[in-house]
Amino acid sequence: MRYGAVPVADFEVSNLCYKSIASFSNTSTNLQNQVFEWTIMQMGVSAPIYTSTATNITFQFPVKTTYTVSLAVINYITPTHTHSDFVQRVIFIDSIPIANFDWKGCHDKFANLSCCSNSFTWSFGDSSPTSTVISPVHSYSASNFYTVSLTAGNGTLSDTVSESIFTFNNFLTASFTFSLDPDSVNVRSDYDFKSDYDSLAGSTCNWNWAFGDGQTLAAYGTPGWITKHKYPAYERDSTYIVFLLVKDICYSAFSQKNILIKGVGKTVIGTTVFPSPVVYGYLNIESSEKDNLIEIKLIDCLGKRLDNLTVYDKPYGYYLWIGNISSGIYTVQLVFKDRIENHKIIKE
Repeated sequence: MRYGAVPVADFEVSNLCYKSIASFSNTSTNLQNQVFEWTIMQMGVSAPIYTSTATNITFQFPVKTTYTVSLAVINYITPTHTHSDFVQRVIFIDSIPIANFDWKGCHDKFANLSCCSNSFTWSFGDSSPTSTVISPVHSYSASNFYTVSLTAGNGTLSDTVSESIFTFNNFLTASFTFSLDPDSVNVRSDYDFKSDYDSLAGSTCNWNWAFGDGQTLAAYGTPGWITKHKYPAYERDSTYIVFLLVKDICYSAFSQKNILIKGVGKTVIGTTVFPSPVVYGYLNIESSEKDNLIEIKLIDCLGKRLDNLTVYDKPYGYYLWIGNISSGIYTVQLVFKDRIENHKIIKE
């Protein structure tokens, strides 16, 4: 699973009036290698009357009617992996004032779409003061329904529109915890993952987990809030990077953590010297009595000990690099605290 910037599509518009040239300003955010796609549809016409991939556009609406203007934003994280967002707004075109607005509820942003107007008065429905800002940002103290009114005028004529909106508050977080599954037999590799975000509050969220071993989980609602994952059982310790992306209707949150999975180890019985023949240069020594092994000697067929050999530690034993010695038969002499063992090997 790959992550990157998740775009937020948005635009503002000015000079909406019949026979005027309207200006559309792209105010999208969270952009990364982005592509824009503008589309204008006219009521009663099946095909778009205008398309563009420019950042900002201008357009003269041809007739007095209703239009739909949409902007799609696509972030290309990789050539095959993208994030996108889309905003669509209905616009009324006439030669007299028509009050109209759209509410970007997830970001407390009002987009003024009024026609043939140059003065505006907003009432937000929460007992706060009115505003004369063209496209105001207004934050509400609680998630609820509010009736918003906008009066738009041109000094001679005016128009008022009211609309009921429902507000959203951003309490989203992607932090999470993980722990060994207490009900698992193989407790080294079975883990419980739990988001810190409350399951009830996150019942309308999309949960996207990536466990670092190529396995992912995408779930909607409470099934994604807490999950189990079994890692491959490897001999040695392994570290994985776990990602969580949480998304609801408005917001997204992301976090990652490193998780260390302890190796399952392996059973070593007695003492083994391998391989024989030694082809690639590495000689391995594994022993269930590694702690009692005092010294390792390599002796050639004439009884001469080879010096200057470096012994490297590894789980359950040691290894030596003997790729630079001559081919032949050798004795690996292992000196334990209570005995000496001799193992014959062939070096090719």
